[in-house]
Amino acid sequence: MAEFDLINRYFKVGQTPQSVKLDKGDDCALVVPNFELTNASLAITTDTLNSGTHFLPDIHPHALAYRCLATNLSDLAAMGAKPKWFSLALSLPKALSDNQTWLAQFSEGLFELANEHHIHLIGGDTTSGPLSITINAMGEVDHQKAHKRSGAKAQDKIFVSGTLGDAAGALEILLKKTKAKTQNIQEALLARFNYPTARVELGTRLLGLASSAIDISDGLLADLQHILKASGVGACIDIAKLPCSEALLAQFSAAKAQQLAATGGDDYELCFTVPADNVNELNQLSQQLDLPLTCVGEISSDKSFVVNHNNKPTQLSQTGYQHFV
Repeated sequence: MAEFDLINRYFKVGQTPQSVKLDKGDDCALVVPNFELTNASLAITTDTLNSGTHFLPDIHPHALAYRCLATNLSDLAAMGAKPKWFSLALSLPKALSDNQTWLAQFSEGLFELANEHHIHLIGGDTTSGPLSITINAMGEVDHQKAHKRSGAKAQDKIFVSGTLGDAAGALEILLKKTKAKTQNIQEALLARFNYPTARVELGTRLLGLASSAIDISDGLLADLQHILKASGVGACIDIAKLPCSEALLAQFSAAKAQQLAATGGDDYELCFTVPADNVNELNQLSQQLDLPLTCVGEISSDKSFVVNHNNKPTQLSQTGYQHFV
């Protein structure tokens, strides 16, 4: 299939919003930000996912597209930005560019999540080559309230959303490091790996409550250290407090589940810090969203990073995924 035929058939989907003045098909898209937003800024993020590194070659195309967009939406969520537009650069081997079933399922997964969050595909590129997907996502946020990694202060409480470790548990099954004890456990863990939930609503509702935030892509311990470095602070966390799902605890021992929750990546939950005075309001938000928000530690002023287990120091062999290592 020719490039523009492919684009027109599978990626020109839905009505063009008023904010898009020139859509897909020209040299550039033209968009108009919402200048009525107080202190309006564009939040822009880019993620590339490569076959064999970020996903297994046999992943279902619906899940692949969904996961690729979710990782970008998760970055916007961490900043507290409202998603608006995205572009897609898709590198396809010929076997897939000629596979109409694969393309249709990929398109369906992409637009299922895009429509849920009202984010519009405005352009991109398609090329022939090894399977690789790059998404550039844009959103809007009040730049004075946006969650930066540099905002954590001593005595802030450290929170995480949802449950951690499920994606890492799924990967253990996919890589055949362990066999799922039941079909239900396997399906629950794989769903979390293939279809991560971008906490967009939580991110926007945390504006004015959280002092810093980051999404958990490489593992809690690894990603939290980015906040500590940017903020010039330390932290003490207790991995015994990390929230684990029923499926993860049913598949692994408590110690293994806590290790996966602490160091496993690909959950795309949010890790954020909250001043103590805001904790009661945060607990109310947790109830309103019906989403667990768990305090796992506290920011300290001495720049040390202490990892405990039931208030006793513990050592872990790794902190998370390392790129280029």
